[in-house]
Amino acid sequence: MFKLTCIDFFFRTIPETFILIYGIHTISQKSINIHKYILSGLILSILIFFIRELPIYFGVHTEFSMVATMFTMLFVDIIPLILNIQSTFLIYLMLSLSEFVNMLILNKAQVNTDISILEPLIRCLYGIPSLIILILLIISIKFLLKKRRLIIRELLN
Repeated sequence: MFKLTCIDFFFRTIPETFILIYGIHTISQKSINIHKYILSGLILSILIFFIRELPIYFGVHTEFSMVATMFTMLFVDIIPLILNIQSTFLIYLMLSLSEFVNMLILNKAQVNTDISILEPLIRCLYGIPSLIILILLIISIKFLLKKRRLIIRELLN
């Protein structure tokens, strides 16, 4: 089991949840209300903190976090259920992909990535590239969706 420290919570969990929520809004093509965005980010961060405190094995918390994300987006940001589920699955797939690429990069650099022995601050620093990759993926999707809308608008005119 992996427990979050305060450093993990403030420097990884909170930024990651805000990026996840931004990604869900981008994929579902919903505008962001800044107050609801901050509220849902803080609620989701706290929920993920408590999920990590549960006596479950590493990896199982991801499924619980996905469900918590879906409920948070459903009740706070009012994203319709089907669109919410699709967006959440896609954003968590992108998060997993970005963390996989980050681990490949760290392994190529021969960095010890055993999270159980790393100091919390070092663990957070090693996680920054995956967040950057996730942000780049979200920006790419936003660009592609905008391009698609322009193409459809051109075809209709």
